[in-house]
Amino acid sequence: MDDEMRELFEFETIEAAPVYSLAECITAAEQRCQAEVFDDAPDGADPIMEIKERFRSALYLCDAPEHAFLVLAVMITAKKEAWTENMYYGVFRVFAHNDFLYLFLWDEQYYLVLPEELIKIYHEVIAEESFAAVNARNLEMTDYAAALLNLYGAYEIEWFVTVWNHHHKDKITEEQAEKFLSDRACFHADFYFYDWFVVHDCIEEDEFEELWESTEEIDYYMPTKSVIREYSKKGYDDSKIPGEREMEDFLAGYIQDERILETLQFDVKISCERLWLPAVVREALTDACAPLDDEAFCERFERLYNNLRDNTHIWELHGFTPHQYTGETGNNLKRFVLPPPKTYKNKKQKRKYESREGKQ
Repeated sequence: MDDEMRELFEFETIEAAPVYSLAECITAAEQRCQAEVFDDAPDGADPIMEIKERFRSALYLCDAPEHAFLVLAVMITAKKEAWTENMYYGVFRVFAHNDFLYLFLWDEQYYLVLPEELIKIYHEVIAEESFAAVNARNLEMTDYAAALLNLYGAYEIEWFVTVWNHHHKDKITEEQAEKFLSDRACFHADFYFYDWFVVHDCIEEDEFEELWESTEEIDYYMPTKSVIREYSKKGYDDSKIPGEREMEDFLAGYIQDERILETLQFDVKISCERLWLPAVVREALTDACAPLDDEAFCERFERLYNNLRDNTHIWELHGFTPHQYTGETGNNLKRFVLPPPKTYKNKKQKRKYESREGKQ
C-alpha cells in the first residue's frame, strides 16, 4: 500500500494485531474509537446477531465490484496474509462502515479481515441456487431507486412500485418495495425516509416539505427504460445530457481556475434541475468572476442555458423536462434571461425584488 493509500485509510486502521472473530473485531474497533460501536443500537440488541443479519441481507444487494472485493477479502483472511496492494477505498469504506470488514496495522503490515462468522454466511448465501437471480433483480431495483431519486429528488414508495410494475411482468407489492429500500438504506444509500417518502440526502427536511408542496399538484413523469438507465448512473460516469457538454466547454473558455470552474459547472447544472431564479444563477456567475459585462458572453450563456434546461428532468416539475411539462399541463416555463445587476437601497427592497422574481 503506497503512502497516498496509507493516508486515505488512516482513520479506518486499527493499530493492533489482527483478530478474526466478529466479537474480537468489534472490541478492537471500539478501542480504536474509544466508544461503543453500537452505542445507538436498540436496548437489548445483540450486536453480533445484528451485524450478521445485515451482512446476509447486504450480500443480495452487492454489485459486481463489491462481490469481487469480498472474494478477495475471503481469500486474504483465510490465508491470514498481509495486504500489500492498493485497494479501492470506496468499496472498502462501504463494508467497513457497516462493521463487516476490518483493517489492522501490525508490525508495519496491513491485514484485511472479514470475520470468520461472516465468511461462513458468505459461503452459505452464494451457494444458494436462487442467489444469482435474486442478486440480479435487486441490482435492477437499485438502478430504479437511484434513477427515481435523480429524477424527482423525492418520491413516494408507492410510486416506486408503480414504475417498476409498469416495466415488468414480475410485479412487486408496496411491502416488498419497502423491504428492499429499507435493506438498501441499511447497507449504503444516498437517501432517507420521511414518512412514506424516499428523499435524496442532499435535501434537508424543511426543504423537502417545500419541494413537495410545489409538486403535489403535478403528476409524476413516467420514465422510459432508457431514461431509467441514464439516470441510474447519473453522477457516477461520464454520460452527459444534451447541452451539458457544450455548456461545460463554454464556461471552460472563460474560467481558468479549475476549482472555480468545476463549482460553477456544477451550480449551473443543479440550477436547471432545481429551477433556480435567474438572479441566483447570475450570482453564481458573479462569484466565479464570469465576464457578465460582455454582451456576447451573456447572449451565448442564455442560449446554452435554455437548451440545457430544456433537456433536464426537473425536480420542481416532478421529473418532467420543460417541453414534457408543457405537453402535460399546457403551461410554459418562462425563457431564461440573465437579469441586470441589482442594487438595493435596503434589505426590504431586496426582498421585494426576490418575491417578484419568484412569481415569474
